[in-house]
Amino acid sequence: MTRKLTPLASAIVAILAVPQLAAEEIESTSKATLFDDVVVSATRATTLKTGEVPAAMAVVNAEQIADQQVNGIERLVRYEPGVEATGNGRFGGSGFNIRGIERNRVKIMVDGVNQANDYDDGVGFMNSGRNFIDMETLKQVEIAKTPSSVLYGSDSVGGTVAYTTVDPADFLEEGDGFGGKVKVAYLSEDNSFAETFALANRSGQWESLLQYTRRDGNELETNGDVGGDGETRTKADPANTSSDSFLGKVIYNGDIHRVGLTAEYFEDRGDGKLLSQQGETSLGKYEDYSYDDTSKRTRVSIEHDWNKSTAAFDRVSWKLSYQTTESDAESHDIYTSNPSMFNPDPVAQEREKHRDYSEDNWQFNFDMVKQFQTGSFGHTLSYGGDAKFTKMEQLNSNFYEHDGNSQSSYFPEVESTVYGLFIQDQIKFGQLTVTPALRFDSTDIDPKDDPNYSDDMSDVKGPSNEDVTFRLGAVYQINDNWNTFFQFAQGFHSPELNQLYFSGGMPGFYTSSPNPDLEAEESDSYEFGMRYSGDVGSAELVLFYNSYDNFIEAETSYENPLYPYGETQYQNVGEVTIQGIEFKAQWWLDDVVEGLTLDFAIAYADGENDTEDKPLDSVAPLNGSVALSYTDSDEIWGGSLAMVASSKKDESDVSEDNLYTTAGYAVVDLTAYYNISDSLVMRAGVYNAFDKKYTQWNDVDGIETGKVYMDRYTEPGRNVGVSVSYSF
Repeated sequence: MTRKLTPLASAIVAILAVPQLAAEEIESTSKATLFDDVVVSATRATTLKTGEVPAAMAVVNAEQIADQQVNGIERLVRYEPGVEATGNGRFGGSGFNIRGIERNRVKIMVDGVNQANDYDDGVGFMNSGRNFIDMETLKQVEIAKTPSSVLYGSDSVGGTVAYTTVDPADFLEEGDGFGGKVKVAYLSEDNSFAETFALANRSGQWESLLQYTRRDGNELETNGDVGGDGETRTKADPANTSSDSFLGKVIYNGDIHRVGLTAEYFEDRGDGKLLSQQGETSLGKYEDYSYDDTSKRTRVSIEHDWNKSTAAFDRVSWKLSYQTTESDAESHDIYTSNPSMFNPDPVAQEREKHRDYSEDNWQFNFDMVKQFQTGSFGHTLSYGGDAKFTKMEQLNSNFYEHDGNSQSSYFPEVESTVYGLFIQDQIKFGQLTVTPALRFDSTDIDPKDDPNYSDDMSDVKGPSNEDVTFRLGAVYQINDNWNTFFQFAQGFHSPELNQLYFSGGMPGFYTSSPNPDLEAEESDSYEFGMRYSGDVGSAELVLFYNSYDNFIEAETSYENPLYPYGETQYQNVGEVTIQGIEFKAQWWLDDVVEGLTLDFAIAYADGENDTEDKPLDSVAPLNGSVALSYTDSDEIWGGSLAMVASSKKDESDVSEDNLYTTAGYAVVDLTAYYNISDSLVMRAGVYNAFDKKYTQWNDVDGIETGKVYMDRYTEPGRNVGVSVSYSF
C-alpha cells in the first residue's frame, strides 16, 4: 500500500530533494546572497545583514519592486511563501497574514511610525485597512516573521512589516547637486496607469526631495465570466479607482548631527456599482447598489541623529511624528427589508449610509546605542522608549427616504496612551553572538461620553495594562559559510478599542455587544534555523513553533429568537498554536549559463485552536515559489521566469465541515527589463501567463461551501504590465 505524504512530510521531502550544498569552507565570491540585505527593524537601533539576524526575515528592495511592477501589497509579497496579503473586493488589500496571524496582530510601520488599526464594521459597509501608502515611495520593505513586541510593543504579536521611504540620496550620485526620476506604468489587471515624478537636490550639507505619484484605474479583474446581478455574478463589480501620493523631505547632514523633516500625504478613492450585492438576500432586497469611498493619511515627522561618544551613548536618535488617518465609506441603494416583528409591512426606500472612521496619533521614539568591551565580550547596547497618544472616532450617518436621518457610533470616542521602555544587548564572543532584550509597556484606555453611542460612558474608566516581554536570540558562526541561529520571543497584543466597545446591530436581525473585560493576547515564539552562504549560492532552513494565549475572536450565538442572525461579542477564546517549516535558497548557475540564477522557496504551517480542538482557518496551505533569472554580463538586459504554487486546502484542515476549500494551483509569470541607456529603463511582464483560474485561500477563508458565485474571488487571468522610467 502506498502511503500518502502529509503536507509537512511533502515539504521536508522537497527540501531534501534540493541539490546538496557544499559543506566545506570555501571562499565566498563577491556576488550578493540572500543574506546581504541590510536591515534596521530586527534591532531597531543598529543595522545588521539579514544573515546576522537570529530570526527569519524577508526583504523586498526598490529594484525588486520595480522589476516585479509592484503596485500594492498583493504583488509585494507574491513571491514570499508564508506571507500573504489580506483583503479584496471593494476595499482592496488591507494588511498582511504572516504564518497564519493577520490584521492588527501584525505591526505595520512607515519610517518607524505605526500605521492606523484595521477597522471593519462587520457588515460590509466599512473596512478601513492599513494599505495607505504608494509602493513608488519605498526603497525597502522588511518583514519580520516572529513577534517583535520587545522592540515595538503591542500589535507586533504576529510579526512586523517595516516600510522605508526613499531619501534624496537615492536619486543623487556622489557629487551631484540635482537629480530625479520620471516613470510611467500600466497594468492590465485593473486597467491602471501610474505616473511618478521625483525631484531631488543637494546643496552643501542640505538635501531635499519632492515626489508625486498619481494612479488611475478600474476594478481588479477576476477570472470569472458571469455578469448580471446578485449571487450568480462572478465578474468583479465595476469600479473606478484613483490615488494621489506626495512625499517631501528636507535633510541636514552635518558632521555629527543629522536632522530630517518628512511630510507625507496619501489619498485613495474608489466608486462603483455593487452588482454582486443586488437582489434578494436574507435581510431584504437591494437595488441600484453603489458606493463612493475615500481614505486619507497625512504624516509629518521630525527626527534627529546625534553621533557623539559619551559614557552613556555613542549615538542618540529621536523622532516626533503626527499622523492622521481618515476613511469615509458611502453606500447608496434602494432597499426593501424582509418583514419582521419591528417592521411587518416594509416598503422600498432610497438610502445613503456614511461610515466614517478616523485615527489621530502623536508618537515619540528615542534610541541610544553604546558599544564597549568587557574582557573578551564585545557589546552593542541599545536602549530607548516610545510614547504614543491615539484618538479614535467612528460615526454612522444614515439618510433614509422614509425612516428619516440618524446618527450612531459602534464605539465611543476613545483615547489611549501607551508608554514603553526597552533595553537590548548584542553580546559577541568569538563565533557566538547572543542578544537578550527586555521591554516594559503601559497602556491606558480612556473612553469618552459620546451622544451617538448606545451606552453612557461618562463614569466609565477604561482598562489599563502593563506588560513585560523578553527575547533571547543567538547566532553561531560555524565557519565562513555556515551559521545556525535560535530565537525565543514573547509578544503581546492589547485588546483593540473596537473589540472592547463595539455595540450595534439591526433590531430583529443581529446585534453586537461590547466586552470591556478583554485581556491582552500573549505569545511565545521559538525559531531555529541554519544558513549557508558560499560560492554556489545561499540557503536557509527554519523551524518555528508559536503559541498564543487569550486569543481574541468574535463569538456569535444564535440562541436569542430576537436576533435570528446572531448575537456577537469579542471574547478571549483560549489557546492557539502554529508550527511549521520554511526553506529558501538561491543557486548561481554560471557554470551552465553565465548570469543565470535559480531561486526556490517553500513554506508549510499548521495551526490549531487548542481550546476547541479545531484547525486555525487563517493558516494558508503549503505554498512556494521558484524563479529562473538571467542578467547579461553587461547588465543591460535581463528577465525572470517565475512560478508561484500552492497545495489545496484539505477539508480536514478547516474548522467546520461546511466551509469552502480551495484547489491547488501553479501560476507562471514572465518579467524582463532592458536598459535602453544609462538613464532610460523599460520593464515588462506577463502574469499568470497560462491564464490559470485559481483562488488564494486567504480571500475565501470562512465562506460556506455551496455558493455558486465563488469565481468572483478568483485572481486575475492572464495580464500584462509595462513601465518606462527615466532617471536624471
